[in-house]
Amino acid sequence: MTPIELLVVTFFEHPCLATRGADGTIYVSVRDLCDVVGLRMQGQLRRLRADEDLRDGLQTFRISTVGGPQEMEFLILEFVPTWMSSVQRSRASITVRERLKYMRLFAIRETYNAFARTAGLPEGESRAIEDLRDLEQFDDAMTDIASRQKAIEESQQKARSAWRELDMRVRALEEKVGGVISTSQRGHIYQFVQAWATARAAREPEVNRREIFQACWGAIKARYRISKYEHLPAEQYVDCMNYITSAYQRLTGEALVLPEQDMLDLE
Repeated sequence: MTPIELLVVTFFEHPCLATRGADGTIYVSVRDLCDVVGLRMQGQLRRLRADEDLRDGLQTFRISTVGGPQEMEFLILEFVPTWMSSVQRSRASITVRERLKYMRLFAIRETYNAFARTAGLPEGESRAIEDLRDLEQFDDAMTDIASRQKAIEESQQKARSAWRELDMRVRALEEKVGGVISTSQRGHIYQFVQAWATARAAREPEVNRREIFQACWGAIKARYRISKYEHLPAEQYVDCMNYITSAYQRLTGEALVLPEQDMLDLE
């Protein structure tokens, strides 16, 4: 598929490429999500494809990159919390591990509360249920929730077309009045940092790939004193691009050149 919109957003303090399909559905790069947690992408793709539910959320998009057009795997946004809360967290940073842990616990509690509400039972802890015979209501609750989900999906499909046009207009207005880098500029920076970090990883095989990518992004955030790179002021965009290309050239001895119109610029 060819995306109708591309944007780099920060998840767990790491830039991740997000895309929108023709029907308005949002997806997030599996590669970037794996970098967040320190996972091997190919292993996680096999795991996702083996899951009869999560595999329906995988989608391949053709994306323009520094190395030319490439097919990349993305996961539908709605499935991201479920998948990330179930992955092996041992290689992630302490901050990410804690967030994933609490996200999983939150998902467990919210799922139980949803069933309890539908069944007419108390939310919270199961000790609040006084009679075990009330558990018979759970089967009816599961059937009802499945029916509701089907109705929601049908309704969302009808609303996507009209919403997509309105959303694009709002985004255009936001960028005109905002003082930070534009959508396309965020994409340009993302692609150049990907090239820079990839070059570093090739020359530092003993260092974890995730740590190298985080170091590159961290250098930019520290240089411009921002917590998220999408907060970069528009007037510092040129300086940022020069900083990345200079770092790449010092590392490789080669110039990093790619016409901006060939990258994440769908405006």
